[in-house]
Amino acid sequence: MHEVGRRTLVQIGMCADLAMCSVSLLLAARIMDHGVWDHGALLLRDPLRQILSTIFLSLCWHVSLVLTGAYRSYRGASFKLQASALARGSTLATFCVALWFAASRASNGVSGRSFFLELSLFWLFTTGSFLLSRFVGRLGMIAFRKRGRNLRSVLIIGSNSRAVKLADRFLTDVHLGYEFLGFVDDAWHCSHAPTHHRNRLMGDLNGLLHLLRVTAVDEVVIALPIASNYRLIEQILEWCTQQGIAVAVEASLFENSRSPFAGYERLHGTMTLYDATPIQWTAGAKRILDVLLSGCALLAFAPLLIGVAIAIKVTSPGPVFFLQERLGLGKRRFKIFKFRTMIVDAEMLLKDLEHLNQSGGPTFKLNRDPRITPLGAFLRRTSLDELPQLFNVFIGDMSLVGPRPLPLRDYAGFSQDWHRRRFSVRPGITCIWQVGGRSSITFERWMELDMDYIDRWSLWLDFTILLQTIPAVFRGSGAM
Repeated sequence: MHEVGRRTLVQIGMCADLAMCSVSLLLAARIMDHGVWDHGALLLRDPLRQILSTIFLSLCWHVSLVLTGAYRSYRGASFKLQASALARGSTLATFCVALWFAASRASNGVSGRSFFLELSLFWLFTTGSFLLSRFVGRLGMIAFRKRGRNLRSVLIIGSNSRAVKLADRFLTDVHLGYEFLGFVDDAWHCSHAPTHHRNRLMGDLNGLLHLLRVTAVDEVVIALPIASNYRLIEQILEWCTQQGIAVAVEASLFENSRSPFAGYERLHGTMTLYDATPIQWTAGAKRILDVLLSGCALLAFAPLLIGVAIAIKVTSPGPVFFLQERLGLGKRRFKIFKFRTMIVDAEMLLKDLEHLNQSGGPTFKLNRDPRITPLGAFLRRTSLDELPQLFNVFIGDMSLVGPRPLPLRDYAGFSQDWHRRRFSVRPGITCIWQVGGRSSITFERWMELDMDYIDRWSLWLDFTILLQTIPAVFRGSGAM
């Protein structure tokens, strides 16, 4: 799972944790009968006080769990470590409840023994529900990953004993969800490594940059000796940063020190140096909104979709939809859905038109393209040909807003590595490029706008782009 997907689950988990805390407090009060809950904190006859108390306690519980590491990634850690963090979070949340009731005089008329017992029950219920939910979630993710889903592809730079040990863990601990691609090194340095590891040597360090360009890699783990390879490691970090690939270092290089970056560890035994993934909670909300909005749009536009499909079928021979392989998140390939706007076998005729390209970059654009059908010209001018991409958004290949997914042909013409950072986010139907001129802008400016979107991303920016896209579509500015 990409980090954005993980953060979506984290946001759902946060809401579930707050609900479990509230239910635990209600249960504790019910069991004790006329406990502190019924003595002024959240009296139903005082709605304003009830709302304020609920908001304040929820905020305290959330902060308690965040501070104690309940929402860190425990993908490569033991359940014992995660359970310890949850227990600390539950304890701090219980302490917050005690302070709140004491400060609000909610415990007046309740004996100290009853007060202590109710808080104890609250701690037991919250801790138990936290542990149970995480344990069930962990079992579910393990089963999911064993079926080849939710995998994160990783490449190890180096072939020493530490690199081999880390590779063994990737291959044997399937529950971690890592797809180990192989090693990159100038020579094999671990003499006692088994043959199956030697066969995974994908190339030398001189060919690493090309390998990163053509391979779907989510994360690079550097296992080279730092002292003798400082400049090389610095170069690798720069390459990965340009292309939006996460970089981690094999942490046992610092055996006698505690890493100050422990909170950013993705896998036990490694320390993350760079990760292009958005860290805001809104990254999860973006995916939720994509599903909801694309689903509603598909239902709303269903008659229009059917009408366009019939028109295409009647006016020209061939399929209704045009499916093309494109590069998405992490340079992974997927099939994009569009209404067919060209004659059949239009891609085979592209070579004959290459010399007429008006794009000025690796993409192909041509005014009055002879391959476009009369109906197709109308669909492109009104952007109706893009509507089927709502299916791509709904299933997760794309987002409503994001850099446009490019064909394999266009990607092969990239001349700058910083252009490839656009693959660190999910591609979209619309972006800054569309509201800023679409195909009328140069390719270089297009890439700059994509980088600007990635650097400034927020839910508000997405909302603004969606609103600006509507008049841009009606104007047909830059459409071909």
